[in-house]
Amino acid sequence: MVDFLIIARSARAIAASAKRAGYKVNVADCFNDEDTKSFSESVYQLQFHDDDFETEELIKHIQEVISLYPKIKLVIGSGFESNPEQLNTLSGIAPVLANNKELIIALKDPVKFFGMLGKYSILYPDYSLSRPINLKKYLKKSIGGTGGVHVNWCDQTNSENEVDCYFQEYISGKVLSAVFLANGTCSNIVGFNQQLQSKDFTEMPFLYQGAISLRLDTVENKEIIEDIINKITAETGLKGLCGLDYIVNEGGEVVVLEVNPRPPASFELHEMQQPLFDAHLACFDGKLIDLASQSECTQSLRGYAILYAKENMLISDKVKWPNWVKDKPKFDSVIPAGFPICTVHAEAFSLDKVKSMLFNRLDKIETIIFAEQNAA
Repeated sequence: MVDFLIIARSARAIAASAKRAGYKVNVADCFNDEDTKSFSESVYQLQFHDDDFETEELIKHIQEVISLYPKIKLVIGSGFESNPEQLNTLSGIAPVLANNKELIIALKDPVKFFGMLGKYSILYPDYSLSRPINLKKYLKKSIGGTGGVHVNWCDQTNSENEVDCYFQEYISGKVLSAVFLANGTCSNIVGFNQQLQSKDFTEMPFLYQGAISLRLDTVENKEIIEDIINKITAETGLKGLCGLDYIVNEGGEVVVLEVNPRPPASFELHEMQQPLFDAHLACFDGKLIDLASQSECTQSLRGYAILYAKENMLISDKVKWPNWVKDKPKFDSVIPAGFPICTVHAEAFSLDKVKSMLFNRLDKIETIIFAEQNAA
């Protein structure tokens, strides 16, 4: 019996956590990578375009899975932010463990979200729905966009097709994130991360590249972040494993950027003794598991970084993947330029060491893939 169908743009980390928790899962995501296939009962590769899934294809696949497993439940990850209406459609087919359409809109619509932050005197960047006069101070962002692909300097973009986007003041400082659990009324912090941004693509200057976990005793403004997350949770009814992205500006102030109302990719950096999948499920029953003690049990830091294809890349069946690589693509697949190939992982006792290991491993695995591609 399969317990869950996990649907996400990339479902590997959620599926791995579910497997550790003892569940059997099917997966529908956009990558169908070798790791996910190894611990899932089945994996179906979804098409992803214009920042969302193809609705008819998604519904058809879910109905096929339900015909085999009538009691299956849907666990939702990334990929629905720009079209949360799809979640309402899915909830009419099977039980859905996710935040609903209205909540996602409240967090992803800049007017609603920043208005809520202002109500609680929480700092956020200045923003506008129309193109600002001082272009050099602002970024252009898509409403509901993810992964930084959609973010660019305002003066590097044209004024065409500015529907479903907004302009946000650029804030310099340290880019951080918090992973947390919420049960609709209150929340618990799981862990904190420093985020990494790729510098390989001039057309995507804010492309998300990964994250490195931080020791709780080194994180500044913990109490402020906890208070912010509790206020957002109580105001919106937010549930599940979620993420908060924020900047500590040059004055040491916390400036909130966004909330991800679904399991963020960085949650796996904080999986210790207890799989976070169980804690995620418990939130939808109104329960809140305190995982602070397991976050404090290790002094080492964990990180991952995404390798993006700088040109179209053929993945040879002769590639020998090191054990620090995850999200390994299918052999003989072609990864288009700008798309993720795999992730590299590292663990050490200092932030600088983890960062150095990650970027060395990015170079090493890229060299391996290139060598086998050229030898083919």
